[in-house]
Parts: sequence; structure tokens; C-alpha cells
Amino acid sequence: MGAIPLRMLISLVVGAGIVAVVFVGLRGALHTAAEKQVERECHEILSSLSTMVASGDARWASNPEMARGDTRSMEITMPDELVFLGFGIDPDPDNDGVLSSGLTANGSCIFFKTEGRGKRAIWDTGGVRFREGTQENGRWAVHEPQQGYIIRGGGTYHLTFELVADYDGTTYVLIWAQDKIAPT
Repeated sequence: MGAIPLRMLISLVVGAGIVAVVFVGLRGALHTAAEKQVERECHEILSSLSTMVASGDARWASNPEMARGDTRSMEITMPDELVFLGFGIDPDPDNDGVLSSGLTANGSCIFFKTEGRGKRAIWDTGGVRFREGTQENGRWAVHEPQQGYIIRGGGTYHLTFELVADYDGTTYVLIWAQDKIAPT
């Protein structure tokens, strides 16, 4: 009689172990799927913007009277596991969880991090230089000091990207939004 409860106990422990292993594996797979979703969205954005930079018309950023440059409006859906997505910036260069503004590599990059995964970088070699925009007198201008744009957390975001040029002809992709992170 004593052997039946011992066998039941061993079966319960083994069963709980199997459930725990399946749970950990499933959780890892969900984190990987979220990371791949963000990466796929970023590559689609870069593909569209690289075409715009290569063949689009830019507005002179310093001339508020000039007609708008070529634009691309996109709706992106980020998974709930997204920690941050930085266009033109590594918002957490110290990997301490404290996000800051600025620029990384002249804005020619996208950094993102999802829960349970490490930070990832996508470097652009097609001339896309991101800049956060700010509204001035009803027109979008390059935020001063220049900085990238940061998204925190999952959800659906509506972003408009405009091709603008500096006085020396350097082109930027201006993001019509503000991230509410003060410059550092």
C-alpha cells in the first residue's frame, strides 16, 4: 500500500517538471516571435524609406514656406513585449533601462529591444538618417538639438516620415511625432 502513494508522488513531480519545461520553451518561443515581428516591421520601414531617399524630393528644412517633401505614412503594430524602438538612436546605450535622447551613428540606425531578448541593431547603409520632428508654427521642423525618435511599449503607431534637406544638401528622414523624452 505504501508504494502506490510514492508512485503517485513521483508521477506528479515528473508531470510538474514536464509542464515547467514546456512553459519555459513556449515563453522563449513567444519572445523570439515578438523580436522577429519587430525586426520584420523595421526592415519594411527601411525598405520603403530607402526608396524615398534614393529618388524622392526633399524639402529644405530651413524654409518653412517650401512645399512638403516626399512623405510616407505608415501604421506599424508592435507586440506587447516591445521595450523600446529607437529610430536613429540607441536609447539605452548603457543597458541600464534608463532611456535617453540623442543620435547614434548620425541617425542611420534602428535599435530595438523586446522582453526576454537582447538589444538589436539594424544599421542602414542606404542614406536614411532619422531625425525627430517638432511642430513650429504649424510646420514640421527638425527638433533641436537633433535627436532620434523613440517608441516605448507595444501598440499601433501611426508615423509619417518626410524627406527633408539641410542647407548643405544632407537629407534626413523627419519623423512627425514626439517621444516626450527630454534631450540629455
